[in-house]
Amino acid sequence: SQANSYSNGSSGLRRSNSMLNASDATLVNSLAPTPVRRAMTAEDMTQLATGSGSSSHTAGADADISSAGRLLDPSDLSVLKLDLRLSYHADSDVMGSLEESSIARLFDERLSQCEVHIDKLIARVADKSSKILVTGDLNAGKSTLVNALIRNDILPFDQQPCTMLFCEVVDASQNDGIEEIHAVPDIHRYNRLDPLTYTVVKMSDLEDVVMENDEQYQQLKIYTKDKRSDQQSLLHNGVVDVALIDSPGLNRDSLKTTQLFARQEEIDVVVFVVNAENHFTLSGQDFLLNAGNEKAHIFIVVNRFDAIRRKDRCERMILDQIRDLSPLTYAERDDLVHFVSAHEQLAAERTGSV
Repeated sequence: SQANSYSNGSSGLRRSNSMLNASDATLVNSLAPTPVRRAMTAEDMTQLATGSGSSSHTAGADADISSAGRLLDPSDLSVLKLDLRLSYHADSDVMGSLEESSIARLFDERLSQCEVHIDKLIARVADKSSKILVTGDLNAGKSTLVNALIRNDILPFDQQPCTMLFCEVVDASQNDGIEEIHAVPDIHRYNRLDPLTYTVVKMSDLEDVVMENDEQYQQLKIYTKDKRSDQQSLLHNGVVDVALIDSPGLNRDSLKTTQLFARQEEIDVVVFVVNAENHFTLSGQDFLLNAGNEKAHIFIVVNRFDAIRRKDRCERMILDQIRDLSPLTYAERDDLVHFVSAHEQLAAERTGSV
C-alpha cells in the first residue's frame, strides 16, 4: 500500500491514508459478513404464493431466498415444535420440497393448537375446582386412603381388590347440599339436573355396585358432607372445591384406561398409592413412566408402612425406584413422597384420638 500524509501548520494533526489496490479490495469484500436474512412469516409466505408481495420485499431479498434454495432454515421452526420429517425416514428434511402454502398451513394449525391450549390453561386457573386422581396397584389401599383424607368411611374397602369403576367423591354443596350417589353410564352426557343421565344408588347398595358393576357404569359421582368445618374440610374449604377420584387397581384391563384418565387436562394432581409390602409392580412402573410424560410431579403415598419391620431398608429401596421412574418427583421427595398407614389414621379417627 502507498501512504500519503498532510500537515495543517507546524503543529497540525497528521493523518495516514492507506490505499488498497483492486485485488486487496476484493479480498476484504469477500471476508465481510453476509447480510442477516429475516425468517419469513406465514403472511409473507402466503403473499409469495399468491404473487402479491408488498413493496418492502426488495429484489435483493427475493434473490437471497432463491439462492438459499429453501424458504426457512428448519431450526427456525423449532419454537413451534413443528415435526417436518418424512414418516419413512426420520432424518429426512422436507422443507425444501414443501410449497409456501403448505408451510403456511403448518404454522396456522400449530398456532391454533397453541391458542386452544392457552385458553384451557386460563380456564383452569380461573376455575376454583380441583380434581385429584388416586390410583395405584391392586389392593394398595386407595379407597382407604380416600376415606382417611375425608375422615369418612364412605368408600367400601376389603382385603380383596374391590373397586371396579371410577368413584368421584365431591362435596354435597355441589348437589344443593343433598348427599346422593349418581351412577353414570356415560360421563360425557352426565348432568346432575337431568335424571335421565344417571341412576341414583342407595348408600346401602354402594358396595355391591362398586365391587360388581354389573350395569357397566363408567363412573360414580358420590356427593357427601364433610364432618369437619369449612376451614378444615378438604372437599370444600372456601378456597377450592376438591374432587377425589378413586380408581380401579392397575391391571391388564384397567391400566390403559387409567393412563388416559391421568392425562385428562382437568386432572390437576395424581396421587399414586404403593403397597409398602410389594413396592412398585410392573403395572405401577409402566403407569408412572407414562403419566410422567403429562405430569412432571406425582404425589406418591407408600401405604401400610406400619406393617414393615425394617422401615429404613424399605424406604431406601422405594426411593431408589422412584428416582428411576420419576426423577422430578424424587428431586422433591420431601414434599411429594409420604410413608403412611391409612388404616391406622382411620382407626384413630373412629376412636377420637386424632
